[in-house]
Amino acid sequence: MAAAFPVLFPVFSLEKPTGPYQVGTVTYDWTDENRLEEATKEPNDKRELMVQVWYPSEKTDNLKKAPYIKNVPEVTKGLEESDGIPSVLFSHLKYVKSNSWLNTKISAKQQKYPLLIFSHGFGNFRNINTFEVEELASQGYIVVGIDHTYDAAATVFSDGRVALYNSDNKKMISEDFEKMDSHNKIWVEDVQFVLDKIEEINKKDPLNYFTGRIDLDKIGIFGHSYGGATAGQIIMQDSRIKAGINMDGAFMGAPIPQKGLGKPFLVMDSEDTLNSYKGKDDIFIKNGISGDLLKKYKDFFAKMYIKRNNAISNGGYSLLINNTQHISYTDLSLFTPLLSIGYNPHDVHKIINDFTLTFFNKYLLGDSSASLENTANNYKNIEFTQTKND
Repeated sequence: MAAAFPVLFPVFSLEKPTGPYQVGTVTYDWTDENRLEEATKEPNDKRELMVQVWYPSEKTDNLKKAPYIKNVPEVTKGLEESDGIPSVLFSHLKYVKSNSWLNTKISAKQQKYPLLIFSHGFGNFRNINTFEVEELASQGYIVVGIDHTYDAAATVFSDGRVALYNSDNKKMISEDFEKMDSHNKIWVEDVQFVLDKIEEINKKDPLNYFTGRIDLDKIGIFGHSYGGATAGQIIMQDSRIKAGINMDGAFMGAPIPQKGLGKPFLVMDSEDTLNSYKGKDDIFIKNGISGDLLKKYKDFFAKMYIKRNNAISNGGYSLLINNTQHISYTDLSLFTPLLSIGYNPHDVHKIINDFTLTFFNKYLLGDSSASLENTANNYKNIEFTQTKND
């Protein structure tokens, strides 16, 4: 067992970002004084969020490397609560290195940089797509990752307080699907609050990083799973967001108009999720779903498939990466080879990064050379389409 452990749970390496910028990172602790915290029993608790920003930075000497996950014991304990995986199996994460640096100045190569918001999935955390956020920052984007408090594996605030994953979510996720629609309002409001705070630090940043350096006319959003659903919702509800990507997320939240979201949108699907949308029994059965619950799941995913197709109608995009599963769109597929059987996670991550960068370069920066069709031609194990405009 001792010999097998480092093979099954290796200290993995994240791919080096390929962009021209070094990546800096900093965290903020923000409290929304206008919202109460619904997940606690304290009547006066306000909604508090930890956010992490990755950004193009200057290359300077005597830099300190940022940890991949700052609070590994707390986060792995939360993963155990949300996913049932013993936290001891992920103790190796404390040895994983990021490609980001602390306390670096934002690069002077541009006066302002476009902004992207990242929203994680239920039970995950703001760093769970480090493979993606670091690449985007190296390419000239400011990326803000949000810990959705009590729905994240763990949120550790600046004073050391810990908000672990709310175990009450388990029933909502596995059975009470209808509640997932209304619950998404919290995440949408999280994003809107973070956008408000970003506008504030762009005027005057108390940490002296981003004053006047964020291009508020060029804002996009991407998210995984429930965070992908949030991306679809915020696209409809907030005019500040110009384009978005849903990475393998069922479209929980408000109804999606048949005519589409009205803004550029890309849906990335795993093979497992697309088969779930199409009601293939084996996908559910291998996850222990049968009987009356099987019918409930199939009905739910059939409705989600309609919402998905609505979201990309009138010119939206669809990307399927073959031989993938839900966690293929996150760093989780790197945690152990047991979670990436049948595919190379680094290869999948490269596809995701290529499409994400091309999409936002095209629709935020107006780059005429950014072609999603050309990007698709570089890969054989994908299916990529754009819907026709009505």
